[in-house]
Amino acid sequence: MSITVEKLLKYGKNRYRMKLLAGRKGLNNLVQWVHIVEDENVSKFLHGNELVFTAGILNNNPNWLIEFARKLHEVGASAFVINIGPYTKTVPDELIHYCNEVDMPLYTIPWETLMVEMTRDFCHKIMQNEQKEISMATTIKNIIFKMGDFDTQISYMERYGYSRDSDFCFVVMTLDSNDEEHFVSYMQEMKIYAERAARSIHELYISFTYTDSLVLVLTDNTKYDVENFVKRFMEYTRKGKITWEAHIGISPCKTGISKQDENFEKALFAMKMARRMKEKVIYYDELGIYKILLAVKDKNILKEFYDEILGKLVTYDKEKQTELVDFLRFYLENNGSQQIMSEKQYIHRNTVTNKLRKIEKITGLNPMDLDAKIKFSMGFYIKDII
Repeated sequence: MSITVEKLLKYGKNRYRMKLLAGRKGLNNLVQWVHIVEDENVSKFLHGNELVFTAGILNNNPNWLIEFARKLHEVGASAFVINIGPYTKTVPDELIHYCNEVDMPLYTIPWETLMVEMTRDFCHKIMQNEQKEISMATTIKNIIFKMGDFDTQISYMERYGYSRDSDFCFVVMTLDSNDEEHFVSYMQEMKIYAERAARSIHELYISFTYTDSLVLVLTDNTKYDVENFVKRFMEYTRKGKITWEAHIGISPCKTGISKQDENFEKALFAMKMARRMKEKVIYYDELGIYKILLAVKDKNILKEFYDEILGKLVTYDKEKQTELVDFLRFYLENNGSQQIMSEKQYIHRNTVTNKLRKIEKITGLNPMDLDAKIKFSMGFYIKDII
């Protein structure tokens, strides 16, 4: 849970006479805490996403400020505030140019402004914001999972600017990483990038974790806004040189907070399909036939159909150590063309024909007939979701 540089410093602009000198593109950087730092070597103890104040007490050479800023950027500081006074009388142009280059907001405050008072005030603001976000996350989860008094929860959300008739879009994100040791830190990284992207588009935003996934609730966003969120998230991860990959499922934008349990399930399903298909992003609305299969409430019906159509072939492959199931799927994905199968698999066309006849003998369905192709295709679609 964080607050943007823009929101935090907008609050303090008039109160503390803050002036923005550089780094305007980084105003949507997230701030998790505030520190006063005077020794450049202390920067290595920062965790990232901090707002850093300095009076430049050790500013005794022309390069001190620029080197200090570089170290802050290396550790992921969100913004830099310089207290102009006896230790730092002016801000060099080189520092302004650097902060613009790396999108790190650079502010100044007059000597009369007390940094201790500012940091205490800002930290209190951050904690207030965090408490609000935790409460909103709990409320939206209660609504989705139908826990507690619904009307009370709606009233609570309306108090913070959410309308019962707002449009809600769910984004479910999970990591593709086998590194269990660093999984928690990777999730935190993903959350920071996602929150930064979301808050750069719209102020109303909720997030919470669900099993091994991060869930974002985007409010009153258009389809263009949602696509822009994905674009910005991808840009941030590329710049961050991350070592993990995310799979993202996105629900439609649906009106009415009381109807969001199904919308959440759609985003969750789309994420699972993205992970299964090795795709970065899947929109539920673009899932085609999978949407029909998902609408079937009794999943036993789907399992029975799958067993009836492909069960015998799966069993045969296990017993005989063959790969006829994969062969059949590849055949269907190539429009049932024996010529294409022969060329792509580097086998004689007669071999293709013989395998198709073997499949017919095992399943009782001729893969060259249209009706059988449809049934086999449905079987594979079901396999993807059960």
